[in-house]
Amino acid sequence: MKQEKIKRVYISGKITGLEEKEYTKNFDDAFWEVYESRIVHGSWECVNPLTIYPLFGIKKWWAFMTMDLLWLRKCDYCVMQKNWIDSRGACIEHYFAKFVFKLKVIYL
Repeated sequence: MKQEKIKRVYISGKITGLEEKEYTKNFDDAFWEVYESRIVHGSWECVNPLTIYPLFGIKKWWAFMTMDLLWLRKCDYCVMQKNWIDSRGACIEHYFAKFVFKLKVIYL
């Protein structure tokens, strides 16, 4: 019997410039929107950039983005929150997801 491949879903959205409480809620809401809408069929797991450790533990924007892009490369889907266009990092993730990694991009 063939085992179903678990799909990875990366959630992208604005972090910089928002309060921690707000961006945490935005990422939680995005997760539940994907879950409840059943946009992704079958088994899937969420990759949330809020849980990704920065490169070598360096807490700089570029170190977070480096690791985010490495994780994005391992995904099958990229879900863009409504605020993604206002975020330099999310715009970079969108570009890589769509044009470099050729992932299916979903806009909430």
